[in-house]
Amino acid sequence: MPLPLIERSKEEIVRRIKRKVENLEGVKECRQLNVRMIGKRFDVSMRLLLNDAQKLEDAHRIALDVEKEVKGIIPNARVSIDTGPSGNGKENVWKLVKDIAEGVPGSRGVHNIHVQKINGELCVDLHLEVSANMTVKQAHRVADEVEKRIKAANSRISEITVHIESASDQISRELAGIERELESYIEHVAEGFPEIKDVCGIEVRKFGDALHIVLRCRFDPELKIRKAHEIANQLESAIRRTYPNVVRIDIHEEPA
Repeated sequence: MPLPLIERSKEEIVRRIKRKVENLEGVKECRQLNVRMIGKRFDVSMRLLLNDAQKLEDAHRIALDVEKEVKGIIPNARVSIDTGPSGNGKENVWKLVKDIAEGVPGSRGVHNIHVQKINGELCVDLHLEVSANMTVKQAHRVADEVEKRIKAANSRISEITVHIESASDQISRELAGIERELESYIEHVAEGFPEIKDVCGIEVRKFGDALHIVLRCRFDPELKIRKAHEIANQLESAIRRTYPNVVRIDIHEEPA
């Protein structure tokens, strides 16, 4: 049973991501890989050195594959990828694009930023997160403003492609990921109590950054209720120690 991310070292996570990414077709090397926790969310950033003569659409496809691999290791991660070559100020262009796009009113953040040099011109491709409550018209106004500000800040950028993504879609994927991780961890801890015959019906509810867990814990039918309560409390304490953003846990004790 895999251990939760919080019980893995940062070095181990970085090694796993680097190994997965560098095994992808089209990727020559993964550099400047950084994994950090911002608030309650993992932020993963990296620079990819791609095979020669990659087109912008190839870079975009590879970045989606990379994001998929990273989220297989860290389900709730925001992944920022720079596919531009090193040197000649490309790193500064990537940072400029990220800072501007995240500062536009209505933007909920950006990821998968690619800066490529094509026929002597810089081309930028990025994913922009906006509120799910926005209309299509409102979302495109935000995207247009992002494009306008980036081009005004750097005249060398001739083309910008903005992919609009609903922030609520991102949250749903994060929640699905953390639910799988929590389920794995709870089952792992429950194995340490022979009195627990099964844990099931695990539900994770998100309120802002806080999590509320509901689950059913099935015990030996002959176990005293006092002992069942004691074990349930120990299980709850273990979950809270590992996941401090879990503010409420409801454990329903049932006979197996």
